Amino acid sequence: MPDGDDETDQTPVEGTLVIEPAASEHELFNGAPATQAFTAKLVLPDGTEQDVTADTTFFIDNGIGAFSASTLTMGGAGKGTVTGSTAGGDIGTAQVIVRVRGERVDPSLPPTVPQLFSTGTEDAAQAPNVVYPPIGVVVPRNLGDFEVHWTDDHAHDVFEVSIKTDYTDVRVYVPGNNGNPAAGSRASWVSFLAAEWLSAVGNSEQVLYQVRGASTAAPGTIGVAAPRTVTLTTDGLEGGVYYWAAASGTLPEGIYRHDFAQPGQPAEEFLTRTQTNGRCVACHVLSRDGTRMAITYDGGGRPTALVDVATRERTGDLENWNFGTFGPTDSNLFLGVSDGIITVRNATDGTLLGTMESTGRVSQPDLSADGTLLTYTYTRIDNVRSDWDVTESQIYVRSFDPVTRGFGPETPVVTDGGNNFYPSLSPDGEWIMFNRSAAGTSYNNRDASLWVVNVANPTIKVELSQANLAANGLTNSWGRWAPFDQAIGTGESLFWITVSSTRDFGVRIVQSALPTRQPQIWMTPFFPGRAAAGMDPTTPAFWLPFQSIQSNNHIAQWTERVVILQ
Repeated sequence: MPDGDDETDQTPVEGTLVIEPAASEHELFNGAPATQAFTAKLVLPDGTEQDVTADTTFFIDNGIGAFSASTLTMGGAGKGTVTGSTAGGDIGTAQVIVRVRGERVDPSLPPTVPQLFSTGTEDAAQAPNVVYPPIGVVVPRNLGDFEVHWTDDHAHDVFEVSIKTDYTDVRVYVPGNNGNPAAGSRASWVSFLAAEWLSAVGNSEQVLYQVRGASTAAPGTIGVAAPRTVTLTTDGLEGGVYYWAAASGTLPEGIYRHDFAQPGQPAEEFLTRTQTNGRCVACHVLSRDGTRMAITYDGGGRPTALVDVATRERTGDLENWNFGTFGPTDSNLFLGVSDGIITVRNATDGTLLGTMESTGRVSQPDLSADGTLLTYTYTRIDNVRSDWDVTESQIYVRSFDPVTRGFGPETPVVTDGGNNFYPSLSPDGEWIMFNRSAAGTSYNNRDASLWVVNVANPTIKVELSQANLAANGLTNSWGRWAPFDQAIGTGESLFWITVSSTRDFGVRIVQSALPTRQPQIWMTPFFPGRAAAGMDPTTPAFWLPFQSIQSNNHIAQWTERVVILQ
């Protein structure tokens, strides 16, 4: 029997854990962080207290800050709960409110300009005309650079643009008149910095933005546009997008990429003419884990290669394919199409492993995330010029086994509506997004619009009207899905989709003023619950801020992560 002197009393001390300060409020001005040190004490039943700060783990329940030991460093706006817990299971809480205030004056303006907007009479009849973002827009909360565009017919020569929440008031003062005059009188735009945006949104579910105008020569009246609401996702968007930029001006032509974990950063060159000894790289597709890429050189029907993304090392020229899709990472499979035939290949070296039998000419394949469902176009009449230029095309699906490399029976899902092309499976495999045009071929069809069809019930077929702008002639083409599902504050789930489109971009790109139309990449949420009910599942699209407006941007392909270059 052990000696009683060696026994240790392991009975935990019962008491109440008190976190102090119990409530605190802080203001962050112009991005300067604030800190707050917390203490923890255990109040025993007899009223005595023990300082247990060193033995307490602290955390906060939202994105407004982070702890180092017992000190909270705050960088975003919002209201949060600080929780402290001890190894003995004691838990205590405290409340923190962080308010963000910012003021940035364009260097060309005198520092006293904000005073023009602090006094005076507001007049909605003299309001600037806000043209971007569109009413009802939904964006990822980590979007970063947030642009506002407007025109003005009221002789205002200075403007205040603000973003506000319950805990935020960030204002920027600019002279305006920096947009394309073809957009209207005193066409103007401003971009909030990524740091301003991220600190301002904090953990809010929505943000209000507003434009006000004033005259330095005749102060006293302030033209006030009505505030507009931006809805935010509950979490930041992850993953990365790779796209082809053509006619880039001073930038080399080729494939660029952006990591959504790096808001505020411009797209970086990935595989441009600089890395390929002058060869053009346009058509490309990536594995979902972002480690592998397949490319086509020098236009359609030309040599191809497989790329190790981390090293950018490429195989030698391989047999042609014009569209392709990678299987699951562990399958090491790549399905490519050339001259209407889909082949199964080794995803590392391109070795031919099999051919998909079909009763007609097929093209534009896309595999589900688990690799078990394949969608593709099917053209019954042999009047196409190439894999990328199909006519009167239909959308089909069939099962696929990544282990045996076997295919199930062909099943039609879209056989009406003219020409249906560029099918793409949603991350959950339940929806196919595709392009549709009443006539013409698939390549660069100006009347292309986005649609979705339900895989299990093809009678549910919905046009993405708000994403399409409900207008023809915008070349809304190459719709693709971001790889993760998200939600807005109401709990409604969504997926993100991107599209290449030649629509106007506020006051910066006015297509009617250009000799040729200029495609850019736009993004919109897709709400599957709305689609299942037969409703338009999108909201008005927004422009992705990392791309160059000097280039023609196409074929945005998504991955779950952006691989670090070696």
